[in-house]
Amino acid sequence: MKFRRIELLVLTASKEIKDGEICVIGQGIPMAAGAIAKKTHAPNAIILTEAGMVDIDPFQNLEDVADPGSTIGFSYSIDLFDVFTSIVNRGYADACLLGAAQVDKYGNINTTIVGNYYKMNRKSIKLPGSGGANEFAGHCNRTIITLVGGRFVEKLDYLTSPGWLTGGDSRRKAGLPGGPSTLISQQGIFRFHEETKEMYLSGIFPQTPLEDIRRKIPWELKIAEDFDKPFEKLILPTKEDLELIREFDPFFGIGGHVGRRLQAQALPVYFEGGRLND
Repeated sequence: MKFRRIELLVLTASKEIKDGEICVIGQGIPMAAGAIAKKTHAPNAIILTEAGMVDIDPFQNLEDVADPGSTIGFSYSIDLFDVFTSIVNRGYADACLLGAAQVDKYGNINTTIVGNYYKMNRKSIKLPGSGGANEFAGHCNRTIITLVGGRFVEKLDYLTSPGWLTGGDSRRKAGLPGGPSTLISQQGIFRFHEETKEMYLSGIFPQTPLEDIRRKIPWELKIAEDFDKPFEKLILPTKEDLELIREFDPFFGIGGHVGRRLQAQALPVYFEGGRLND
């Protein structure tokens, strides 16, 4: 059964969630990955949103982080302040899944603006901003990043959420626990070196030449083999996996009503030449 790269990304991201973990998950593709994990290998994972819905059981992608109509139910509801103070900042959150518009070699994330924050012009692109992402990336035990429509950059236009800062022990010196563990793009999976904290390519998606990945990255990319590690063998989607993903959200964050379907057709991330990307 044919699958799209975006579907392999969702499945690969879902595998990063372990059964029984407490995971703070953002909207769109991260939520799709969390839902697939909960329906497959991690049924006891606890998914919560920044708006305070704890232990949700979503049956479709949320329209926003406080959308109870997209979940069968949840264990309890708190507010954003309590998510920070009673769960995340106390070290109870095992992982967070976050999307990125820009990401650098140390896993620092920009979701605020593409362009100059202080001198905006028509070429600047205002993004959703932090929401709870800064707090989650700063205090969860590990951060899993998805990069779909975004870019790898040498220097962020704006630092929204901290990764490994400038590498090495800089994050610990800043007093922050946790840190990025994984980044998944539509070309492959990246990890972070144990000492330098620099991102390296750990696994390649099928039919993806290494040089195509290198061209997307503005620094000298290291790969697993540079550290005497084999490339990870990625698990390809089964028919059952694809049916779960497509039932949950065939447009990955774009809602089902006509206006949003028309909006989706304008996004090259989802469509090319009037047809779905394969």
